[in-house]
Amino acid sequence: MKSFSRRSFSHFPLSNVLVNIDPIFGTEEDEAECMRVVESYLPSASFFRPGQPGFGAAVKRLWSNTRSDYVFHLEDDWVALTELGEEIFSPFSDPRVMQVSFHTADQNWDIAKHGHIHERNEYARFLGIKIPLFRTFPKFTTSPSILRGSFARQAASLMDEARDPEKQFYSGVNAKLEELAAPHKNYIFSPEQTPVIRDTGREWRDNRKIKKVIENTTSYWIKE
Repeated sequence: MKSFSRRSFSHFPLSNVLVNIDPIFGTEEDEAECMRVVESYLPSASFFRPGQPGFGAAVKRLWSNTRSDYVFHLEDDWVALTELGEEIFSPFSDPRVMQVSFHTADQNWDIAKHGHIHERNEYARFLGIKIPLFRTFPKFTTSPSILRGSFARQAASLMDEARDPEKQFYSGVNAKLEELAAPHKNYIFSPEQTPVIRDTGREWRDNRKIKKVIENTTSYWIKE
């Protein structure tokens, strides 16, 4: 919160701040402390406190309750490495861009080689062999980013809350969501072709022996 408040939120007005706190890996006292920290930076925040944890349900809940033209999607375990001011909205001058994702130090995004558009190559399988189709498909993400509000709300309405929300965009398990995403683009914001944010959650999980498991496009976390 400190890094994003200082390096990003201070550059433009925020409204309708929504926070989801899932009951996992913490106590009621931890939940109260989370709320206190958020309110110290964003006093107008509204909180969702569901009875059961769920990654997909949390994203669906938050995105569907937004009202703004643009949505700043953020998770608690990231830090901003540089200033993220109004220039982060510049890629939206292309009407095909529905998301501007921040270049993260934890992903192998080679901007110099592949450019700023986040996409994957499509393949077919024949007798167990991957055959390139020489076409690409956009990859949208739930890492920190800015989304067009209308797109975020449409996507939320199509999400299966039981599955990993990010995987549903491109893993062949949610045809309607993939159809929504197909004609659009996710732009990776990286002015210097270097990371602008960093994930601290991986280290936190490793120190506590918490493992992320993905099964059939459903993500959950367990203590080893």
